[in-house]
Formats: sequence, structure tokens, C-alpha cells
Amino acid sequence: MTRVLIALRDPLVQLGVRAALEQAGDLSVVGGVARAEDVLSAIARHAPGVVLVDAQFNRADPTLVPRIVTAHPEAHVVVMVDHGEDECILRSLALSRRDWRLAPDALSRLNECCLVALRSSARGCIPKSAAVERVVNTVRMVAAGDVVAGPWLAAQQRAVEEDVVEPRDPRPAISARELEIIEGVTRGLENKEIAGRLGIQPQTVKNHLARIMTKLGVRTRSELAALAVRQHLTT
Repeated sequence: MTRVLIALRDPLVQLGVRAALEQAGDLSVVGGVARAEDVLSAIARHAPGVVLVDAQFNRADPTLVPRIVTAHPEAHVVVMVDHGEDECILRSLALSRRDWRLAPDALSRLNECCLVALRSSARGCIPKSAAVERVVNTVRMVAAGDVVAGPWLAAQQRAVEEDVVEPRDPRPAISARELEIIEGVTRGLENKEIAGRLGIQPQTVKNHLARIMTKLGVRTRSELAALAVRQHLTT
């Protein structure tokens, strides 16, 4: 039976995660805290094997995860992030190309990527919106000693943040909107579908795509999608 401590700021999210874990049968929720300052004392009190930590706690105190790992090496940390995997995939896509750079709005949108948590000694990272089965499986895998994040992790590990800020061959910046368009293309969506998701006109999507292809040096949406596939960035 794996003992799990839940450290999430939102009480409703905490209740949902607790219910999902307790239904698994082999996982036991031993406690829950809603404040970052209570996490270490709760770990000492309950001795969990896995700790689910809110990304907002980690963002407010970047030393939290390293302090947990140092003080309680038996407690494996999984950081639960507010964004979905699309943002992580897109960040990997951008970071894997050294001649790209991100506009400030796009960079700020993606700056809470799972890699930040993993570099701080967390054993896993998962969106708060993940399906029940995935949350349960992540806890089980981390408890067994695995590192769990996503298929884009290898590309992220090779990426160097400075290459985004100071590219070797600067080109016009890729905006947050353009990143959303790229994400739609890599998932096989047509312009109309992308437009519906983003609340814009199909012609606007078409215009964005033309600029994106010029910036990235590809000629067709197939080449754009193939780039993501070659980098193993799609699920």
C-alpha cells in the first residue's frame, strides 16, 4: 500500500484527487495540506511514499521540492501543474530549434513547464486536469522508482533556455497565438477546427500559418507537423 500526501492549494481539486486515489485500492491518502508552509511538517508526520505538490507552491518557493527531497528522500515528489501537455509540447518544439525565439507573451505562458519541477528533483509532473487513470498510474510509477512526465521530456532535457532568449540566428519571434496554431496543426486539425478552438476566423488561421511557415522555413503544414513528429513531441 503506497502512502500518499496531497499538497494542493484548491480544496476542490484536493478532494477530487483524494477520491481518485482512494478508489485505486493500492493507494492510501494519509493527509492533505493547502499551504506550502505545512508540507514539510505533514511529510514528517505522515511519512508518505509519494507527495503530490501544487505547482503554485513550487513557483512561490523554488526551494520547496529540493528541501523535501533532502529532508525526506523516501518521499517521491510529483508536481501537479495548471497547464496541459500542449504547452509543454510547444515549449519543447521551440526550444529544440536554436534559430527560433519566443515572444515575451509566449515565453511567460510556457515558463511553468514540467522541466522546471523535474530539475528541482521532483520525480514526476502531471496536469491537474489529467484523467483519473493517469493520476493513479503516475503515483504508482513514481512510487516504483520511475520518473514520469511526458514523451517530450527528452527534447526538453536537451534544450538550453539561453538559446530561446539569445538565439544564434534571430528571426521574428513566435507569439503565443502562433504556438497555438502550431499545436493545432501537429494534432491534424484543419483551419476551421483550429479557428473554432481559438475563437477566431479560419482566414486568420490561414494568415498565421503563412507567417509561421515563413519563420520556420517549412513549405507545407505537413512539413510543420512532420517536424514535431521527428522530435518525438506528439502523443
